[in-house]
Amino acid sequence: MKVVNKLLAKLPDEIARQVPDVKLLDQDIKVSLAQGTFTQENLLPPKLNLTDFTLSFEAGGEASIRNFNSPGDVDENRVVGEATEEEPAPGAPRPQLLLGGDMGWMRYQVTARVKSAAGVNLSFLSSGAQGELSVTLSDYRAHPLSQNMREAAKLDLAELRLMQATDIAKLSTGDALSWQARGNLQTRLELNWADLFTTNLGRLAFVRGSELLALKTDLKAGVSAKVGLTDDYQLTFSRPRAGRIQIAVRKAKSHEATLGAGLGVTVEFVDAGAVKAQLGRVLDALLGPALRELSGKLGTPTDATALQVMDALVDKASKLKLDDTQKKVLRLALERMGLDPNLADVANVKAAWDDFKKKVEVKLDEVVKTQIASGFQYEYLRLTEASTLLEVVVDDATAMRFHGSLIKGNLVDLLKWMRELPENQKSFELRNYLHSTSLTRQQAYGFSLGLGAFEVLKAGGSRKESWVTQENGQGGRRQAFLGLRGYEDKLLGNRGQWVVDLKADMERFSPAPVASDFRYGLHMMLWGRQKKMSRKELQAAVDDAVVWGVLDAADAAAVMSTLQGDTGKEPIETRLELKMADDTFRALMPQVQAFDVALFSRALARAMPWSEQTPRASAEFRRSVYAPIWEAYLREVQEKGSMMTGDLAPSRAAQIAEAFLKRDPIGKELLLIESTWRPDGGNFTFAEMTERNRGTLAKCQAFVAGMVRLNRAINERKAPDELRTVFSELEGMWNTGFHLRAAGSLLSELAKATPQGLASVERTFTVTMADRGEQLVFSTTKGTGV
Repeated sequence: MKVVNKLLAKLPDEIARQVPDVKLLDQDIKVSLAQGTFTQENLLPPKLNLTDFTLSFEAGGEASIRNFNSPGDVDENRVVGEATEEEPAPGAPRPQLLLGGDMGWMRYQVTARVKSAAGVNLSFLSSGAQGELSVTLSDYRAHPLSQNMREAAKLDLAELRLMQATDIAKLSTGDALSWQARGNLQTRLELNWADLFTTNLGRLAFVRGSELLALKTDLKAGVSAKVGLTDDYQLTFSRPRAGRIQIAVRKAKSHEATLGAGLGVTVEFVDAGAVKAQLGRVLDALLGPALRELSGKLGTPTDATALQVMDALVDKASKLKLDDTQKKVLRLALERMGLDPNLADVANVKAAWDDFKKKVEVKLDEVVKTQIASGFQYEYLRLTEASTLLEVVVDDATAMRFHGSLIKGNLVDLLKWMRELPENQKSFELRNYLHSTSLTRQQAYGFSLGLGAFEVLKAGGSRKESWVTQENGQGGRRQAFLGLRGYEDKLLGNRGQWVVDLKADMERFSPAPVASDFRYGLHMMLWGRQKKMSRKELQAAVDDAVVWGVLDAADAAAVMSTLQGDTGKEPIETRLELKMADDTFRALMPQVQAFDVALFSRALARAMPWSEQTPRASAEFRRSVYAPIWEAYLREVQEKGSMMTGDLAPSRAAQIAEAFLKRDPIGKELLLIESTWRPDGGNFTFAEMTERNRGTLAKCQAFVAGMVRLNRAINERKAPDELRTVFSELEGMWNTGFHLRAAGSLLSELAKATPQGLASVERTFTVTMADRGEQLVFSTTKGTGV
């Protein structure tokens, strides 16, 4: 609606006194006024009816007029700002209106209370610090810098724009409208099922311990999810050029009224049948390979899945028609899943099997939603204030069509339209959506949904270490620490790239954050580039999984057997991941409060490179052979103290190895290569490993110091500033390929001593065959998910 349908004869005296009669270029102004000045002069209506609610512009509310005329001017809304020489990083705060040319801006800002229409729920809004539902509206008008400021204000206030849909069409080139509110922000994510399963098998393990899970997924299988959270956001419509509207949604300064409130992330699948569509693959993995031996029997096809065979077995069992061989197979399957094997002999086995499938379906739904919610929250907390969530350019009609949902914080409808039809995709320009220029999340790693970690991985040797702090209207702070580093090391061959992420973030605001307010976690991922792998290369990758406790030795052989036919034929990508959430990481810390040379020696020994020689062919053989050697080496370095630079000469390392191997019936086979130091010998001997990975003792001790420091900071409620130091102390244990293997081995051994053991650690070994569009995720279970 129009507020005034005519040009103002003159500005109201209260405004005229504070808007100087000079050029826009000549003077800066920042005028605060009671909104009564606007309402009394009919510049602002007392109320404005929108579709589902009413905006009430009360006389006591605050209004302001401000101009921006030169680089350096700061708009707290971040709509106006300076251009940068470099292209901003995706998601980084960037203004819609750029200073530095021959145009400037007048900004008119008002506040309004929001009242619902009859029968309409205002759940999309949340109360701010004053306990009221309110919004802030800003109208940005572009003017030549040479224009008289008072005349500009007279023109602008004759028809103040208040974020109605029709106001979008009235935007001239360079104008903008902004709406800031606190409420439920809803967006839509497009994810791949393959990525969601790479760290979740442990939580889906409805099987007894020490069973191999092998989950096959389709790389093209996608899932759409609506994600909601409660926070302050800013919606801006601007006109970059004639006929086009730029829509930008950003985080805004929080007006959270309660310090203890969190983001309240919610997840809902767009397709209600999304989980059921993947249930068969999960049940197939839980049942294991043994049932497939009955494919082609019991009325099943020759290529029947384990699930199809199980359904057929249960159907016959419920009719008491199984022969002894079939009963045996059914008993083994029931026992594997932790069910009573005697059910194979009774007619109610079908009810028990149906109940089990329902439990798995419910758990799968819970696990995947939790993964999406925690991943989105991880990324969101690391977005700085004013970071862009969505930035897209559309035509006027599209902007007006989705105006009503966007002002309610609903991005879902617009995003759905953007994906819906090919012709729609030609009519918009996506500049940014959650750190990306794509609507589909790719490569979801660790704690994230793939919004940034993969970029670190691709830039080997890169490092991200920063604090993100969000403040609210009560003076509280919510902080997140980003300690993420990508590495590259030729020692591991094609497996020579990895990412380690030390997570620390707060879900809620606190007036004075301390270390105990944070939730911690650690994620390690070793990535094997896609290539046609030889049997030895694949064996080395599987050995990594054994070292990290992802696979048992027996299961490693089964994995090799499964993949044997693919070696040398098509490109294979491997991905090894170990992830600890807050409860596991906190339970693990007290166990590393002093340097235990024997503990670290075992981890270093298991991490020695794999080879076909018997003493090196398995992690346990290496532990047996090399742990005493490593312990003797580390103790001698300790005894040298300040006289040493941190390492023994490689010739001395070879002497230590020789002394132990002579007395070791298993290790004697290695005497020829281990007893003499040969520079660049290429055998990855003990002496070579100490020389190529220098400072091992110092790194082990620094790792302990970091864990002690963090544990003390949490227990004594210290300020979180020491997290940077903690990250630096810990990262020595994963800044070379060898030390990375040792760190994974160390953490898995420490986790075994926590209350939930390795079952609380997400551990997966993923093999991707991109040419055929398949992914296999392997993990040895360490408990039951029931």
